[in-house]
Amino acid sequence: MDYSDQDPSDQEDDGSDDDDIPDDWTASFMSGLQGIPGIPDPSAIADQIRDFLDADGNLDIDRMIGGLRSALGEALIGTDPTSGINWQTTTDSINQLVAAMGDDPVPPPPPSEMLDAFSLAGSWLDQTVSFDGSALHLELWNRRRWVTMTMNQWQSICAPIVVRLGDALIELASESLTTDADAMPGLASMSEMIGPMMRSTAGQFYAARLSRVVADLAGATLSGTDAALPLVPPPTVALLPLNIEAFTAGLVTPATDTNVFLLMREIARQRLFTATPWLRPQILALIEHYAREIVIDPAALREGFEFDQLDQMSADRLAKISAQVEDRLFRPAATPEQRAILTRLETLISLVEGWVETVVTQAAAPWLASVSALNETMQRRRAAHGPTERALKALLGINLGSRRVREAANLWAALSHDRGIEKRDAIWRHPDMLPQASDLDDVLGFVARTADGAAPDAMDTQLNWLVEQWRKDAND
Repeated sequence: MDYSDQDPSDQEDDGSDDDDIPDDWTASFMSGLQGIPGIPDPSAIADQIRDFLDADGNLDIDRMIGGLRSALGEALIGTDPTSGINWQTTTDSINQLVAAMGDDPVPPPPPSEMLDAFSLAGSWLDQTVSFDGSALHLELWNRRRWVTMTMNQWQSICAPIVVRLGDALIELASESLTTDADAMPGLASMSEMIGPMMRSTAGQFYAARLSRVVADLAGATLSGTDAALPLVPPPTVALLPLNIEAFTAGLVTPATDTNVFLLMREIARQRLFTATPWLRPQILALIEHYAREIVIDPAALREGFEFDQLDQMSADRLAKISAQVEDRLFRPAATPEQRAILTRLETLISLVEGWVETVVTQAAAPWLASVSALNETMQRRRAAHGPTERALKALLGINLGSRRVREAANLWAALSHDRGIEKRDAIWRHPDMLPQASDLDDVLGFVARTADGAAPDAMDTQLNWLVEQWRKDAND
């Protein structure tokens, strides 16, 4: 590095080790490293730098960078190099937030009355669902258990967006450090370390949000697959009694009715996911795909991350930035591919929730006078952006509407009336058989078009003609 433009007095050796390194360069460099998440104490690095002087007292940049790279590697132990998140630390943070909510006792094994309600809910559903539920079993979880059992799914869902955040932050940091006149001298030669440093910063930035959102969801979710987000694989039917108790506190319906109703909803979802092994992975894959296609708003990041003040980037500062840019971080779906993914995801979740609402209402209506009121409560919860909807919005920018669920419920009810339970449920056999977004806008038209003996449309006619021609050619 060339220091020829510095005052010669800055390079004179007065016997002090501190003068071996140019003061202006050291001060700027140390200020830049101060407080960057994942970077050791800069004062300790300053001491180490003095070990990187050659025989003439000049700084050996290559040796220094090697030492800093080693220190950075040690600091990032336990951090996922792809996403920049330390998932174990994030899980611990979520559990700390959950603990701060109050008592979170571990529920005992399901008592006999809850097992009876589970059996009763299943027997009622047998009358309106063709999918078997004999393999399902009931578990009662506390909030911490829910976090533990769903964390792998959160990691899979959120990792792509953290990678995009890291990429955006690296790009902004690189631009700032190479174009800003006050950029730290010599830092360009350490560009290979900017990536891990900024990815760690992005990871901690997103981890602050993830911890808060998942903890809030843990404090409000009623079951393992609340709102069709399939975080818990079958055959487990998981309920959270503490959250259900809080949920039922403001309801006029009897607690026993509410428990059976919620059990029916969860059993119905897990029966559906068990009978259609492609469905759960496809919902999760669509969420992950959407996350990979998200465009980060650079203006929001640039406003929060002032790269000439990296010394202020503490964990608390990162959490504040995350809250400040929450509504502006993700750009709305803009490309045709993004819109197609979002439409498909919204339609699929709506079809699941609409089917659950339909079969539970049909099964419970003869026995629970409160089923209409409970359905209305769930609809209001969804319309007010329930916990799952808020989580998807905050973590991924996905905004799911409640209107489509009502339309999907109307479609499944119409199919039940038109062709019965078996043929209605047979539509779930393959994703290509499911209604599309346009079909939710024309429920009666879909029922008519897919009815037995329905006249083929123009495309069906053309396909039938092609098949017939193929058969003739094969016989000739």
